Amino acid sequence: TGGEEGRPGREALLATVGFGLTAAGLALMPVAPTYAWLFPVMGLLAVGSALVNPCLSALVSLHAPPERLGAVLGAYQAFGSLGRIVGPALGGWLFTRLGPGAPYGTAAGMVGLAGLLALSLLAQARMAGAGAGQRS
Repeated sequence: TGGEEGRPGREALLATVGFGLTAAGLALMPVAPTYAWLFPVMGLLAVGSALVNPCLSALVSLHAPPERLGAVLGAYQAFGSLGRIVGPALGGWLFTRLGPGAPYGTAAGMVGLAGLLALSLLAQARMAGAGAGQRS
């Protein structure tokens, strides 16, 4: 099917943009000079998350073998739940040990790394698309 070939690349692109917006929002959160600045920063976080979450689910489902799709999506959800447990605990620890900006900086760095991984998926999808175009 012709429409499905570009889909992983599109999902990876949207995930990369979402990771970038989320990382920017996290990095800007502790340096916002006033409460009024927090609203656009939180907007970056909201839009970034809205792009990342469905795109990651789609990428997982597109890259999983059909016979293992349920197990792979279950593992994806389990690791997401684990992150929602460990993340706040780590953030609290960083806050008390290193100060109020530490959890945001750490999270921004981690999200930035995830964005780089999504960027590598995008590059792979583009190379696969170029290879398919040369064969046809």
